[in-house]
Amino acid sequence: MNIVVIGSMNMDYVLTTDNLPKKGETIHAIDFKTSIGGKGANQAFAARKLGADVVMIGSVGNDDNGRKIINRMNEVGIDTSRIEIVNTETGNAMITVDNNGNNTIIVYGGANKCVNKEIIDKNEDAIIKADFVIFQLEIPIETVEYGIELAKKHNTKVILNPAPAKILSDNILRNVDIITPNETELVIISGENDLKLGARKLLESGVKEVIVTIGEKGSYYLSNEKEILSESIKVKAIDTTAAGDSFNGALAVAICEGKCIEEALEFSNVVGALTTTKSGAEKSLPYREEVNKILEIKYNK
Repeated sequence: MNIVVIGSMNMDYVLTTDNLPKKGETIHAIDFKTSIGGKGANQAFAARKLGADVVMIGSVGNDDNGRKIINRMNEVGIDTSRIEIVNTETGNAMITVDNNGNNTIIVYGGANKCVNKEIIDKNEDAIIKADFVIFQLEIPIETVEYGIELAKKHNTKVILNPAPAKILSDNILRNVDIITPNETELVIISGENDLKLGARKLLESGVKEVIVTIGEKGSYYLSNEKEILSESIKVKAIDTTAAGDSFNGALAVAICEGKCIEEALEFSNVVGALTTTKSGAEKSLPYREEVNKILEIKYNK
């Protein structure tokens, strides 16, 4: 299975606190860590750790953070030959996490803003060969739209994780195979507060399958043929950072392996849940052995 991820790469600076700060409040952190992140990188790491061949397309700065990201991707076997090194700072994110696993995130795009149409054209051969291309919205929206169009031209399936949420053009929606918002993103994209109405509206806009991640409850799936509420497993959440990203990486892997949608959702829910049991982004993403162990326990009961 060959998965191409086109998107963001960041260095995350993670502060752990007892409570998230209120407006104007200064609080003390009880822990500090750095971790590789960015929605694109997270999804690439997730898919690779679950066994896929992964190509990463995006941009990092000509700095220590950029080199650290590329080196770590090389260590786990992600193809980094398509990553552009540009003369600006690597993207970064400032993340605050409280004791309940809730977080706030401020992202500085940096080199991610340099992912343009020319980079997409340069890597058309990789898109042609892919089983799935995964996009997010931490690179310029015009690049995302152009990349989705190119993928569909070659009949390559597209997963769009619409985060951070933006209003999407009709052209994007009708060319996406699977869209994966969380509940908040669904409201922004669809204009509907009701989950089912929002998902239905996206289908009517041309999306073929809608999957809404609903946190500890699992995920909701809607197509013109099926409606599924897939429950997650119970875990003690420490940090929800990258949970949605790991879900997306897992979804692409599961579908590439030929799993039916019910099995794919269950698999992805487990991966997302396990991600919340560890702190950080890339460091929290589970390997296949961890996921299989949970699934074996579940089915042996």
